[in-house]
Order: sequence, then C-alpha cells, then structure tokens
Amino acid sequence: TTGVKDSAPKRFCQTIWSDQKAIWTSPIHMNSGRAETIAAIPLIAGTAALIATDKDAAQWLPNTRDQVKWSQRVSHIGAIYTLGGVVGGLMLVGKKKDEPEIFTTGRLSARAFVNAVIVNYSLKYVTARERPIDNDGQGRFWKGGDSFPSGHSMESWAIAMVIARSKSPKWFKIATCAVATAVSLSRWGAQKHFPSDILAGGIMGGLIGNFVANKRDSSP
Repeated sequence: TTGVKDSAPKRFCQTIWSDQKAIWTSPIHMNSGRAETIAAIPLIAGTAALIATDKDAAQWLPNTRDQVKWSQRVSHIGAIYTLGGVVGGLMLVGKKKDEPEIFTTGRLSARAFVNAVIVNYSLKYVTARERPIDNDGQGRFWKGGDSFPSGHSMESWAIAMVIARSKSPKWFKIATCAVATAVSLSRWGAQKHFPSDILAGGIMGGLIGNFVANKRDSSP
C-alpha cells in the first residue's frame, strides 16, 4: 500500500519534468499549424509594443490609495495559496462526489499551475525587471527585480485554460476566465506590474494550460 501511495507523487513529478522539457523546447518544434506558434506572434509583438509604452501606462490610472487597495484585494484571488486551494478543492469535490471529470479537471489544473509557477519564476530570475514602483517606473530589465512576467496572470490563465478546455458547465468556464481577467488587470491597478508583464504572463499561462489540456491522456 505504501508503494502505491508513494508512486503518485513520483509520477506527478515525472510528468512535470516531462512537461517542462516540452515547454522549454517548444520554440524548436514550432510550425505554422501549432497553437503555440500562432500565439507567439501576438505575444512577441504585443509585449514589445507594450514595453515601449509601459512607463507612460503606469501613469494612465488615477493611482489613488483606494485604487491600489482594492486592486490588491482582487489580486489575492490569483495568489499561489488561493489558486492552490482552488485546484485542491476541485480534486476533493471530484473525489467526494465520485465525479471523475471534476477530479480530472482539478488534477490537470494542478499540473498546469505547477508548470506555470516553475516557468514564471525562471523567467523572473532571467529577466530581473524592476517593478513599476521601482526607480521612477522605468521598468528596466536585468536590474534585480521580479516584475516580468506577472505570476498572478500566468498562473490564473493556466488554470482558466484547462477549465475552458474541460467538460465543465459553460457558466463555470466563463466565470473562470472572467476571474483570470480581473486578477490580471488588478496587478496593473495595484502597481505591481506593467501591462507588458500582464500580457506576457496571460498568454504564456494560456499556452501552458492549453498544452496540459492537450496532454490529458498522459496525466498521472
């Protein structure tokens, strides 16, 4: 029995390792028919365009104390501890109600979530971008910051895409995407990220979620 219990975490880790290899090598395997290739165009073009206007965009909002306070409250929905609870809750409900589809959606969401967290922190480390509140909002890269890309946006959209590709009710899919949008925008209002951070995080998170949804048959 112990061997069976011990094998599940091991299989999950092996799956994440396999996912990470596929995610990081995906640019090598791009072709015109792949979703990753199609999404790479707006990702690169949109992010580059927004980076050029990020400093000005940081001043487009009123940036009042109430705006920042409420934006921070909304952004808590996309925090790691909240999203972890959501995917865990889906798995628990699926198990308790003996609903395999709900359990599978939760398991795939957990897989997408973990992959998104790993990719996000790796990119933050490599890009080291300043936050909007740092150094007069210049948003310089390779200056020791952790602004790019937005983790809240990436992780929220990774889960949202898995749910959108599942057999969940339509209202639940719409609600999940609406929450992911609200969380993403809240990071701008809370002065935690530039628009380019949010766009890049959202698109990459969506791609990760789509990747995992396509690989559901190989899920542990």
